[in-house]
Amino acid sequence: MKDLGKTQSDYAIFLPAISSFYVKQLYTLAEQDGRVPEGFELGNEGLDFLKSEDSYYHYPYGLYSAGHAQLDLTKKGKEPMIDDRDRSKTVLVGDSGGFQVATGVIKMEWDTAKNPGDPAREKLCETILAWEEDQCDWAMTLDVPSVACIPPMNKRTGLTDFQDAVDITLLNLDYYMKHRTPGKCKFMNILSGNDEASSDHWYQSVKMYSDPAWVGEKYGNPDLALEGFAFAGNNKSTMYLALKRILDLRKDGLLAGKGWIHFLGTGKLNWACYLTSIQRMLRKHDSPNLCVSFDAASPFVNTAYGSTYSYNYFSPKRFGYFMEGAIDSQELKGSKLPMPFAHSPIMDRLTAGDICYMSEGDLDKNGKAKGPDSTSWDTSSYLYYMAHSVYNHLTAVQEANRLADIERFRGNIHYTDYVNDKKTKNTNEFSPYVPYHIEMIDSFVRDVLDPECANPYELIEQYRYTLLDDVSFGQGNMDNHAGARSMFFDEPDIFEESEQTREELMNHDIMTGDFDA
Repeated sequence: MKDLGKTQSDYAIFLPAISSFYVKQLYTLAEQDGRVPEGFELGNEGLDFLKSEDSYYHYPYGLYSAGHAQLDLTKKGKEPMIDDRDRSKTVLVGDSGGFQVATGVIKMEWDTAKNPGDPAREKLCETILAWEEDQCDWAMTLDVPSVACIPPMNKRTGLTDFQDAVDITLLNLDYYMKHRTPGKCKFMNILSGNDEASSDHWYQSVKMYSDPAWVGEKYGNPDLALEGFAFAGNNKSTMYLALKRILDLRKDGLLAGKGWIHFLGTGKLNWACYLTSIQRMLRKHDSPNLCVSFDAASPFVNTAYGSTYSYNYFSPKRFGYFMEGAIDSQELKGSKLPMPFAHSPIMDRLTAGDICYMSEGDLDKNGKAKGPDSTSWDTSSYLYYMAHSVYNHLTAVQEANRLADIERFRGNIHYTDYVNDKKTKNTNEFSPYVPYHIEMIDSFVRDVLDPECANPYELIEQYRYTLLDDVSFGQGNMDNHAGARSMFFDEPDIFEESEQTREELMNHDIMTGDFDA
């Protein structure tokens, strides 16, 4: 068994945003007879990568969303991958499902949501808080994303102003303070916003909930203070804002003793290296055990497009993942040909017939006969491709960090060597191994996050529209942007995923399990 936890080193932690389809179907299939590939010596249960034994590969970290989880704790047992995980050997981060609230997947009574003590809103907080404390090691408080106040979502919510999102989020924070049990689950204070002004305002509005002194005075127990932070909106995709938020946290004394900073929906390989640099500096100067993490759902949702990770690529021009159309052919039913992309412990156990399991005339799960142009996949085929893609993404993140570390010892690239050349990026290429900005950002972070830096705010302002803008993604014109868009892959013609698309796909039936294979 390949243990990817052992090769994680001190890199920023990638969290697969686990599909509830994967979680729910994994053990359902394990109970069915007759559909276990010959190469799967551990059965379909071996696809549970959170298990440290009896799995095809192990990775001890994951993110799971309350927006898709079984929130009724009286019905526990339907998600064994989550319910039965070994908490001494794994870390599960819980997404509170704020986006699903904004989109209507999780219902909120918007007409009364801004009222203190609103029973419907507090019941929702109660349900999500109970699930987070029962299932998660770290989790996010329940926010209302600012996108709930802008088209098209404001038509559903009725919210008209950014302050509406802030006000409801503050009411939810108050509920968490009054009802959480310190020690059951550690919580992250979500820092959101669509641009610099709204991000600054959001931060000033919520930061006190992470301050033990303020929390102790207001709620009578300093241990209720939130233990980490989640960077959302443009804070997670704009390097200038990300560093500004971190500097603000340090200036306000809110980094010492904190344990986690999560960047929501960030899957680029370059950012895996940037965040490793940030984590190392924060551990050195602020909180020695602090973890920086980031997540993406792409290892799961690419299957909905009929695509799969074929291989990863690393060059001085870019790090990325190549996506190919997944093999899907009725002619391959029963084939013993080995599957390609066998660099994963999933594909190297499978034949083409294990994936292309059905052909014309076979009955799907609803008893409907397959047509000549129908997919050859059944539910298991989706699971196998998802498990393969998770492994591929994890190994890509770790390989990117290994290459970056080699270059740091091999060369001496510094951000002051950066040339703001918009016509060609070749101007800044110094390394035969990694894109230039990975090492430049590393040197920049080492300077700006050093407490001895005389004027860190001036330094990030100086490089705001050059180097920092060059490595940011999805923000467009940050000062006028109405909603962050993020691309998880570096080649648009290979795979492109925006933040909104990611969340829509998180609600897609391939993620929830309500689909017909």
